[in-house]
Amino acid sequence: MVVYASRCLLPVSGPPVWDGAVAVDADRISRCGPRAEVLAAAGGRARDLGQAVVFPGLVNAHTHLELSWLGDDPPAGGGYTGWVRALLRRREAPPASEIVLAAAESAARRMVARGTVALGDIGNEGWTPALLADTELHARCFLEVYSFRRADAAPRLAEAARRLEWLARDPRVRRAGERVRVCLTPHAPHTTSEPLLRALAERARDRSAPLSIHVAESADEVDLLRDGSGPFAALLVERGMWDGGWAPPGRTPLAQLAHAGALTPRTLAVHCVKLAAADVELLRASGATVVSCPRSNRRLGVGTAPVERLIAAGVPVALGTDSLASAPDLDLFGEMAAMREAHPLVPASAVLRMATLNGALALGLDERLGSVEPGKLARLNVVPLTAPDSDPHEVLCSFPRQVHALSQAPWEPLR
Repeated sequence: MVVYASRCLLPVSGPPVWDGAVAVDADRISRCGPRAEVLAAAGGRARDLGQAVVFPGLVNAHTHLELSWLGDDPPAGGGYTGWVRALLRRREAPPASEIVLAAAESAARRMVARGTVALGDIGNEGWTPALLADTELHARCFLEVYSFRRADAAPRLAEAARRLEWLARDPRVRRAGERVRVCLTPHAPHTTSEPLLRALAERARDRSAPLSIHVAESADEVDLLRDGSGPFAALLVERGMWDGGWAPPGRTPLAQLAHAGALTPRTLAVHCVKLAAADVELLRASGATVVSCPRSNRRLGVGTAPVERLIAAGVPVALGTDSLASAPDLDLFGEMAAMREAHPLVPASAVLRMATLNGALALGLDERLGSVEPGKLARLNVVPLTAPDSDPHEVLCSFPRQVHALSQAPWEPLR
């Protein structure tokens, strides 16, 4: 057993503990709380981490590792449909497979180095689960399914189910066990027909699986679903995806998800920038979690999610970086800082919860990760405090330069 003591312990599931400690036994937390109490119960001496804060490993609730090769030259931002058009063209002529793989591996390593312990990863090609199985990250991998044409719903779902079975047989994924799981998810209500949305939602419900769905990210998708206007319809026609018999449902993107049965307590509603007042109530009533990606939203010029309204309504909010096609990096501390900048009235403690426990809850990983509690995995981070009276939550939301995982090399205490 090892006992770590520090100036401050942030359990996230409870209030800060000044002069706190956490006891770790066989990679699990056995005790946590005030230093004196933990030492009295655990015995022995503590490893003093000095003037530092200990907190849970971070959970990136939404990213796309397979797009990491775009990090050096991402599609131009500034408009949603134009960015999607450029992204699709770039994906039609990717670099050599070894370059694509190396970029994803590098991105995963950088996430681990900066304190991320779990992620919700979206993919279309199906090779990232095996890559993640070879890391120490916990992952819920979502194999994305979409087709705007209603007649394609059944064959697309059957094809995706076959791919999922093939992925589940991969020996690396099998060895990872519960640490890496793969499931099917719709891309978005403006790219996925209502029959396909409904079928994927029913499949997820039958398997108690989560869904991770891009929704209400832009005005373009709102316009399409409301009355068929806006530039996204032209893009669907260009790509040969248009359904000639389709009629606009006259609903918001959130209402379309709810109508198709795809808005549930296991839904990660990603982005949620363009929300009507009724949408917030739909989210609250459904129990879904909103995953906000503030830096991606800013780059694409789609606006700012109404995070204060969501929190006031009791809607849980988690954080995601999105991909290197729309974000500068996959560093969740950067996302926390952006969230704090965009929403200064949201307490830093709430932002830390978004980046830890809320993400773990949304991904179904909260029994192992997301907070400092007995029985959970000791996937903990430590960051130095520059002064004894520093607000630890504000330090973590100010993009700390030095981040250290307690499961890695010994920490050099800051005195």
